[in-house]
Amino acid sequence: MVPEWSPDGWRPTYATPLEYLTRFSMQNALFDDDVRLEGVLVTGEESRLEGSITGGVSLVVSQKWLAPVAANDPHPTVEEIEQYFEKRGYEPLPDSFFGWFHEPFGILILDAKPDNFVKTPAGILPFDLLIVRCGADSC
Repeated sequence: MVPEWSPDGWRPTYATPLEYLTRFSMQNALFDDDVRLEGVLVTGEESRLEGSITGGVSLVVSQKWLAPVAANDPHPTVEEIEQYFEKRGYEPLPDSFFGWFHEPFGILILDAKPDNFVKTPAGILPFDLLIVRCGADSC
């Protein structure tokens, strides 16, 4: 998935394989992560993922394990996520799905909800965010 503008505001939409890989490259650069492409699956089988297209290509990625400080409460609050992004120069993105925007860098992020963060001994760490770079002719 990647962010896309619609008449209803910013929403997630399907990504191409290149957009998917670019998203994880940005995840690594912006949040000191280590998402890696492990392989590619080509199948004609029916997808078990709701909303997915049957057949085609699936990219297999791995990511470092994010061990939570508290196993029974691994995610930060919405307020902690707000502080996390504001400290890094992001502003809330109106009309979006848990969206943030960093104007100087042209970075737009969606799906920044508590389920996509873990509170670790190293601090709050995000994973699986929908990230796109906005340029002069896009976004």
